[in-house]
Amino acid sequence: MSITTTRSFQCRCGEPLEVTVADSLNAGRHPHLRDALIAMELHRFTCEACGATTLVDTPFTYFDHERKQLFLVLRRGDLASEAEGIARLAELYKVTFGEAASPGVQALGAGMMVRLCLGVLAVRDKVIADEARLNDLVLEELKCQVLASYPELALHAVVALWLDRVTADELVLLAESAHAAEHRVVHVPRAAYDALLERGAQALLASRPELVRGPHVSMLRLGLR
Repeated sequence: MSITTTRSFQCRCGEPLEVTVADSLNAGRHPHLRDALIAMELHRFTCEACGATTLVDTPFTYFDHERKQLFLVLRRGDLASEAEGIARLAELYKVTFGEAASPGVQALGAGMMVRLCLGVLAVRDKVIADEARLNDLVLEELKCQVLASYPELALHAVVALWLDRVTADELVLLAESAHAAEHRVVHVPRAAYDALLERGAQALLASRPELVRGPHVSMLRLGLR
């Protein structure tokens, strides 16, 4: 089941906010929460005092039985706690679907996508990618290449790229800037993804191994260098 709780946060203007956030999100039982995630409305609140919109950065677990997805979401700034998060996720899987679970439940966990994510945008990215049947390692390498080959992204201090939607012809990415609240839209030909997919995961890992540590597959890991 999904578990929500009310917490106190402070808007940038100083106004206190009482908001309801998910500690655990079961997408199968509460599809409206998954819809809110896809719509970029999950954990996003508007301050009645100043009208500013705030994305509350809070950890939670995300589970979708039908789509076989299990994600542990840490705060965006928790990159330094990656090892602890990986250990927590391993324990979560062990108890839920691994050796501590019954044989029948273990069978349900076969083939499950298990990932560590930093922030709500990261888990949204994984959900959209998996729905489109994209390989997330290939996607993260594509983001790195796009960031390096589009000079205008550097000019706008883009720090991350997030998958927004996928069509037969292109991948649409949202460029997150360190200075701007709004995301820029970047259109990448689907052929660029397909070319990387043909290279294979092993070749991509050999060229940029820092993209992956266990269940954490993300261009955000480049910040560890």
